Amino acid sequence: MPTSLERSRDKLSSPARAPHIALSSRHWQISLLDIHVDRPSPDPDSEPPFEILEAGTGHGALTLHLSRAIHAANPPLPKTPSITTTEEEPEDAVYLGESMSDLGDSAIESWKQNRRAIIHTLDISSKHSQHAKKIVQGFRHGMYSENVDFHVGDISDWIAKQQASRKTDKPFLAHVFLDLPNANSHLANVIPALHVNGLLAVFNPSITQIAECVERIREQRMPYLLDQVIELGTGTIREWDVRAVRPKATVRKAGADQPSEPSSDEGVDSEQRQAARDSELEAELSKQEEEKWVMVCRPKVGEMVVGGGFLGLWRRMEITSTKESSD
Repeated sequence: MPTSLERSRDKLSSPARAPHIALSSRHWQISLLDIHVDRPSPDPDSEPPFEILEAGTGHGALTLHLSRAIHAANPPLPKTPSITTTEEEPEDAVYLGESMSDLGDSAIESWKQNRRAIIHTLDISSKHSQHAKKIVQGFRHGMYSENVDFHVGDISDWIAKQQASRKTDKPFLAHVFLDLPNANSHLANVIPALHVNGLLAVFNPSITQIAECVERIREQRMPYLLDQVIELGTGTIREWDVRAVRPKATVRKAGADQPSEPSSDEGVDSEQRQAARDSELEAELSKQEEEKWVMVCRPKVGEMVVGGGFLGLWRRMEITSTKESSD
């Protein structure tokens, strides 16, 4: 029998699974996404399906909650006919060259082609993805599992492959949920796949990771509008103020710090030197305007929140032309 010390060593040496997030936090996340779906239309081609991408499957808790939220939009699952077998007939009877299990699989595949709402969940680890799939399939006899497509890989690569297979550059995702440690490196690649007015949600355990996303969006002028930043606790939430600001004294100080040089009586040389100083001043001001931005990260209320993490919500905006009319 292994000792308690040996069992502890085995636990320490065994690979860790994805971190588990409290169910109350998952309820808040689904509520903040504000998902509303209607019953399936008689015409499956009337409008494109409602698709959500979750990057970072983990244990599959959020996957299951997302599937429940969009479940009403899909038609009922096909029911396989119950066949009573006799002693002379094998258990898995064959009809027209197909077994009953094959008929059930083909019926599910045909049903999937008519889904009106789909959850795409992606994880970099195949082990996490398989574990989450078992969790979703084991809940309520798998009644929500067929709403979900499980994928393994990188989110940016997955979006590129989806656009290539769909043969279109049009956006196809209603919402995107990123539960990744490096979410800020994928923000730009999400833009072409996310519908205008769709929500981009980023969940991280640290507020500084959310601040990095805010800064990346500002620096690269991405078409995202920050809706809110929420700290998720045990059954409670707290809103945070996270934004990039530039102190008003920065530009004034930049102008005041420039050294004054004596004037020269040489007309042409003086004008040239003045033009050179003006160019240097403009370059310095522009550099300081870029460098002197600071991040504000503070809670908007005073209560203490224990556990959980931080959820940033951005709304995808229309990309407007940079050229403005002279009018």
